[in-house]
Amino acid sequence: MILLDDAQSTQAKPSSRLYEHALQCWTVYPQSSRSKTVAAIDQCLLDIKKALSQGEFVVAAFAYEYGQYIHHIDLRVDSENKSHPLVQAWSFKSYESLSKGNVDRFIKDRISSLDPDCQIAGVSNLSFSINEKQFTSDIQTIQEYIRNGDTYQINHTFRITGQNYGDPIALYARLRDRQPGRFGAFIAEDSNCILSQSPELFIQKQGNTLKAMPMKGTASALNDSAEQLAADSKNQAENVMIVDLLRNDLGKLALPGTVTVPELFEVNRYGDVLQMTSTVQAEIQPGIELRDVLNAVFPCGSVTGAPKKRSMEIIHELEPQDRAYYCGAIGWIDPNGDFAFSVPIRTLEIDRDIETHASTLTLGIGAGITIDSEAGQEWEECQIKAAFLSKLPSELGLFETILVSQGHTQHLPLHLARLANSALALGIPYPLVDIIKLIEMGCAKCPSDTEHRLRLDLDHTGKPSCTIAPIGPLPKSVKIFWASDILPDPSKATLYSGNVLLRHKVSSRNLYDQAWKLAEELDGFDALFTNEQGFVTEGGRSSVFIKSGDRWLTPPVCAGLLPGVMRSIVLNDPRWNAHEANLTIDDLRNAKEIMLSNALRGLIPAHF
Repeated sequence: MILLDDAQSTQAKPSSRLYEHALQCWTVYPQSSRSKTVAAIDQCLLDIKKALSQGEFVVAAFAYEYGQYIHHIDLRVDSENKSHPLVQAWSFKSYESLSKGNVDRFIKDRISSLDPDCQIAGVSNLSFSINEKQFTSDIQTIQEYIRNGDTYQINHTFRITGQNYGDPIALYARLRDRQPGRFGAFIAEDSNCILSQSPELFIQKQGNTLKAMPMKGTASALNDSAEQLAADSKNQAENVMIVDLLRNDLGKLALPGTVTVPELFEVNRYGDVLQMTSTVQAEIQPGIELRDVLNAVFPCGSVTGAPKKRSMEIIHELEPQDRAYYCGAIGWIDPNGDFAFSVPIRTLEIDRDIETHASTLTLGIGAGITIDSEAGQEWEECQIKAAFLSKLPSELGLFETILVSQGHTQHLPLHLARLANSALALGIPYPLVDIIKLIEMGCAKCPSDTEHRLRLDLDHTGKPSCTIAPIGPLPKSVKIFWASDILPDPSKATLYSGNVLLRHKVSSRNLYDQAWKLAEELDGFDALFTNEQGFVTEGGRSSVFIKSGDRWLTPPVCAGLLPGVMRSIVLNDPRWNAHEANLTIDDLRNAKEIMLSNALRGLIPAHF
């Protein structure tokens, strides 16, 4: 399924496009030599041309590195053979035109059809590929190139990487709400997804008219006005350089005297960001094809610099990672020869492991660097551009269940460390002073002659709260079940080791809660889960250990489970001689001793 999503699409003129059920698909990877790669690209473009001649509608995505072939710049050699496609394309019998309201309903319906756990989407463990110090050093290098006459401007970029959870369409919906773009895209292809909220048109062909709308100039909509950005001399100069480059690019295809700039320094708001855009237009001769246009204008000058080839060479030197679809092109081609492509900025690429459900994301962020650029301001501009993802609020809260004995919390530093780590990973504020104050107030309410459970909750906004309840005794040995034997849907008992949320004690634990409550109804204590490889993970409310010789063994966190507080205590106590190891169902069935652990109950002998 491919959605090309215009946030300004109306019912009267629906400009969003929904493509479903591809007839053909093409993928071109870098080959062992330049000549083989060029031949593969040429064949792909011929196949696309043939599909169009047969009345098919095509969607295509071109990586930024495709431009390195056009401009004869060598690609990096990936020793691990993890090359990114240079081109992907799909053909369809037809497409459906949608208004924004239609798209809203389509996305809502898709999300509501998902499993509830997949409807909650977000990101975790975000990290920058570069720090401000290195960014500043790179700018100094670029400005030295400018002083030496190599270039006038360089679009310098870096990457934000991390993990995501929930279904990609649910994450797309959240990002779309935060920063709706004229040229959004959601492309789901096997194990990979593209989620784009691009505000920038790269190139459009309608009849014999070509139009480009390069975007240069950024400000915060929260702190600046459109008028301030439009009048800013530094941003104007940056914009004009790229407008001149695009005029030259379109001039390679244009009829004499037809290249014009009908709009200059137009400012629009996209979420919390203001962007300056200009429009360059030209008339071309009949018969100009997509290949001709790409050879003349790709990649867009707004994401390279000027002059284009030398700027791309400098980019290749300074940026250690390929840009992939970021800064390339995504768009549609109709059988009549019309097309429109965006510049994929504000664009995530998600790589999903189908077996483990591990999901990683990459977002490219950059800024145009000129001789007048100040490193601190450019770094801040990058933060503004990235905020739609990097400041995405969590939809999940966290909690800790802490034993209070004789009026005092047990193992509190371990609980707080886990809570802090999870809050950092999921982007949840962590007000430690308020948390400590709440815990002290809770403990003051606990009689010293009974043990209590203190449940500390941290909601998605970082607001803490706590509840207190007494806990009663357990039998000497508790009964356990397999979750697959007692859950209404046994397939739910298989967890996926790549699910990042399994490492955190999040507020949404419906499946775990259902399992241990069903076990309790059967006079048991807990139910155990397994992962996609058949290895045991954990119970709904406990970690599991088995005795093996003179050692105790427990599943590793990488199997897909919570790093339990009591579990860590046992693993770090040499008296237990405890180790991590993948355990099978048979390992537990044949174990002479089984021990459950959690922070409330400590170590609990168990049996089936």
